[in-house]
Order: sequence, then structure tokens, then C-alpha cells
Amino acid sequence: MPARIKPPPSNPFRFGRIVSGDAFTDREADLLVLERELRGGQNILIEAPRRFGKTSLILEVKRRLQAAGIPVAYLDCMLVPSRARLADRLASAYLDAFRSPAQRAEDWVVQHLKTFRVRPTLTIDDHGHAQLSFEAGSAGTPNLDALLEQLFEEPEAIARTSKRKRVVVILDEFQDLMELGATLLRQLRAVIQHQQHVSYALLGSRQALLRKAVHERSAPLLKMARPYPLGPLPREDFAAFLMARFRTSGRPVPKEVVYGLIDFTGAHPNDTQEAAHFLWEVALLPLTVPELVATAVDRVLDAEAAQMTVLWHDSAPAQRNLLVALVEWGGRNIYSEDYRRRANLGAATTVQRAVRTLVERELVDLEPSGAYIIKERFFEEWIRRRVVRGEL
Repeated sequence: MPARIKPPPSNPFRFGRIVSGDAFTDREADLLVLERELRGGQNILIEAPRRFGKTSLILEVKRRLQAAGIPVAYLDCMLVPSRARLADRLASAYLDAFRSPAQRAEDWVVQHLKTFRVRPTLTIDDHGHAQLSFEAGSAGTPNLDALLEQLFEEPEAIARTSKRKRVVVILDEFQDLMELGATLLRQLRAVIQHQQHVSYALLGSRQALLRKAVHERSAPLLKMARPYPLGPLPREDFAAFLMARFRTSGRPVPKEVVYGLIDFTGAHPNDTQEAAHFLWEVALLPLTVPELVATAVDRVLDAEAAQMTVLWHDSAPAQRNLLVALVEWGGRNIYSEDYRRRANLGAATTVQRAVRTLVERELVDLEPSGAYIIKERFFEEWIRRRVVRGEL
């Protein structure tokens, strides 16, 4: 009988998608705070850059709340293209979250949505998954506004009939609702400020829209939730997590390599996991610590080359000039005559327009220290290597 061939080890580092279970990096302190606050009726605003692990974190909170018997509805607002589709997705999220396992979908719809002005259509696919739609787009704006208001009010009505008198609604990338109409978030505020049995978790990453939604004095959701900015993972905890996964997968690496990777990415969760993914592939090569880190970063840049090229080509010449200047000269005093002359940026008004556009595109951000930075660490390194140094 031929010997059984042992399968090769699998790469334990995942990036670019939601993670859970043992792939979820420890954020126990954040989990405890968020679960406690939502249980107690406090609305939460979680802010962090893209791919920072917000969704993975809140879905773990969702799992814990549901295990404790608290119903949780989740909606990714980034995937909602219109107000009419928002009505469909909200109702479907409620149906999925608030219906008991023993309750038929048809019975739930009759019980909770029978008074709605626009009657829903219930569809159940081959896998038993139920979805609701209202055909609200043909109902006219007044009817659609009334329908959305009824849907915003529905969690409170459901909570009042619940044994625990508490439900939670998660709106991921909620700031994208600003693009569906200026009054939509004001309509939401008018409803949720009176709700006593619903806790909201609002997750956001697009700073330009977040300012308009929650931070400016005239923002519709100003002071409606406890701010909870999500920072980088603690360096020591993150390093321990990564080293354990290298070790258990049969490819241990020196701790100096892991710390070097974390220092390069600034402990950005997804970027570090991506770099670790490629480091795992070369971990057994006879390379020094600096060479291992550099090789892992090289492989990330090769894998992301197409995306980086698109970001570069989608930038106007003035934006490209500013991106290069931020890499070469840093991001302080960028409007000063000395900086503009040294970096060949032209007039201050040209720089202002370039900054405004890059900030809106989420490529550049203004730090509390007053310095502008390139938000994407790998994009910054791609510019340094490919554009500034001319490396292939």
C-alpha cells in the first residue's frame, strides 16, 4: 500500500475579506466595550480607515449578542444603490434578524408589516432564504419617504414585543446613505432619537462623508452615538498573534521579522495580514531579517501592481505631483512657497485643489499633527520605488 502523502501546510494569513474564528486578531478589549454599550442601549459610532477590521469586529460582537439572546440586524449600506433598494434591504435584514427560528416568514411579514402603506412581496429561494421587496420605486417619492420612516420605526416596535426588550441594528458604511439624498439621515435621526429599546452601531470609513454625516455642526447625526475610533492593533499583541500562526503552521520566523513587518505597515490589520501572507511563502528561504521583510513587501507590491497603477493613472498631473512630494518631502507646510518651489507644485490654489480631490478619493488624509499623509502604505511604497526611484 503506497504511503499516504502528507498535504502541504496551508497559508494561515487571510486578507481582503471578513475574518472570523482563529483568523480573527484579538481585540478583546474592543469586543467587551462594544458588547457592553450595545447591550445597555448606547449607540456607537465606529470609525476607522478602510480594511481596518471594522466589519470583522462588529460581526464578532453580533455573534456574541445573538448568543446572549439579543436579536441583531446587519446591513451593509455600501451595497445599497437607491432609496427604494434601501427599503428592500432593511426589511429583509429585519426579517432575517428578528424572526424566531420557529416562525414562518409569511407569518412574520403579516404580523409586523401588515400596516405598511406599500405592501411587501416575499420571495423564498431554493435554499430557504427569504427576501422582501416593495416595488417602492414606482410608488413615488412621498410614499417611499413614508415607507422608509415606517421601516426606521419598526425595530422599536419589534423590541417592545421581545422578551429582552432590546434589539440592535448595525449599519455598516452608513455614511454612504448620504449619497442617496440629503434628507435621509435627518429622517433617520428624527426616528431613532425617540427609540428606547434599539441600539445602533454605525460603522464608517469615508472621512469626507463622515464629516458631513456626524462631525460638522450641521451634521444630521451629530452627537447621536458614542464615538469609538478604532486604532491600530497593539504592537505586542499583534506580534504574538502573528508569531503563533507562523509557528503552528510549521514556518516559525524570528520575532524581529514580525516586528519589522508591523513597523512597516503601522500595524494596519489588513495590510499586515497581507504582508504576512507573502512572508509565509518565503519564510523557509535562507534570508536575513531585513531581506525577509523586503521580500514580503516586494511580493505585496507585485500582487497589487494593477491596482496601484489604476490609482496612479486616475490621478490628474497636479495630484501625481503632490503624491510624489508627500513621499519625497513629507506632508508639512505643503502650501508654503518654499515647499511648492522645492517640489515643483505650482500655485497654492493648484495644491489646494489637488489636496481636496485626493482627500475625497480617500488617498490622502490630514493627521491631527497638521501633516498630510498617503493613507495607503503600500501605495506610498509603490510610488517611492516605481516613480521616485524608477525601479522595475
